[in-house]
Amino acid sequence: MNEILNIISSSSKGNCYIYNKDLMLDIGVSFAKIKPYIRNLKLLLLTHRHQDHINRKTLQKLIYEMPTLKIVCGEWMVQLLVDLGVNKKNIYILKLNKKYDLGKYIIEPVEAIHDVPNCGYKITIKATNYRIFHITDTSNVSHIEAKNFNLYCIESNYKDEILEYHKQICGNEDEMYYLDRVDKTHLSYSKANDFLINNMGDNSQFEYIHQSSYNFKGDE
Repeated sequence: MNEILNIISSSSKGNCYIYNKDLMLDIGVSFAKIKPYIRNLKLLLLTHRHQDHINRKTLQKLIYEMPTLKIVCGEWMVQLLVDLGVNKKNIYILKLNKKYDLGKYIIEPVEAIHDVPNCGYKITIKATNYRIFHITDTSNVSHIEAKNFNLYCIESNYKDEILEYHKQICGNEDEMYYLDRVDKTHLSYSKANDFLINNMGDNSQFEYIHQSSYNFKGDE
């Protein structure tokens, strides 16, 4: 595991990542899972409104414990945050593909192609110029360039051939609905690898995140 990255949870059941000990990205988990880490937090970056990326009760407990915590997001998240009780003066609203100097970090959101407005992030730790690329819940990344970053955390949700295998054996209507939409809303193993091959440098590291059971057959 890269020492810069602490994966609290990474799946459709919940997503939460801590970078450099004080930057949390998404909060789709119970408060108990993040409680040991919250006193170090300086920023919370949010991607989109789905429950596995923002647990409403956890966020409310977090802002109760840390009422001045700065929350970074796109404009599509603002009303939800205000409705949950976040003070608007603590929300940094960022536009896609623009860089923002937020003290210890330079943050740039990039578009993620999902079924709701969503983004990934390019993050630079200014003191060391350590660069991180993070993205989940996107059907494609061909529109993004992130050359020679130090760390890539990229969704590798399913393998095409195994997704097709599950479609063939599926007898459940609800599961088939998911299987029919997953390639329109999530990133495949092959697309993730193409992106990594085209962008990684000699000293880059990567982590596959938000993997599902459709990366594996039942006997794997």
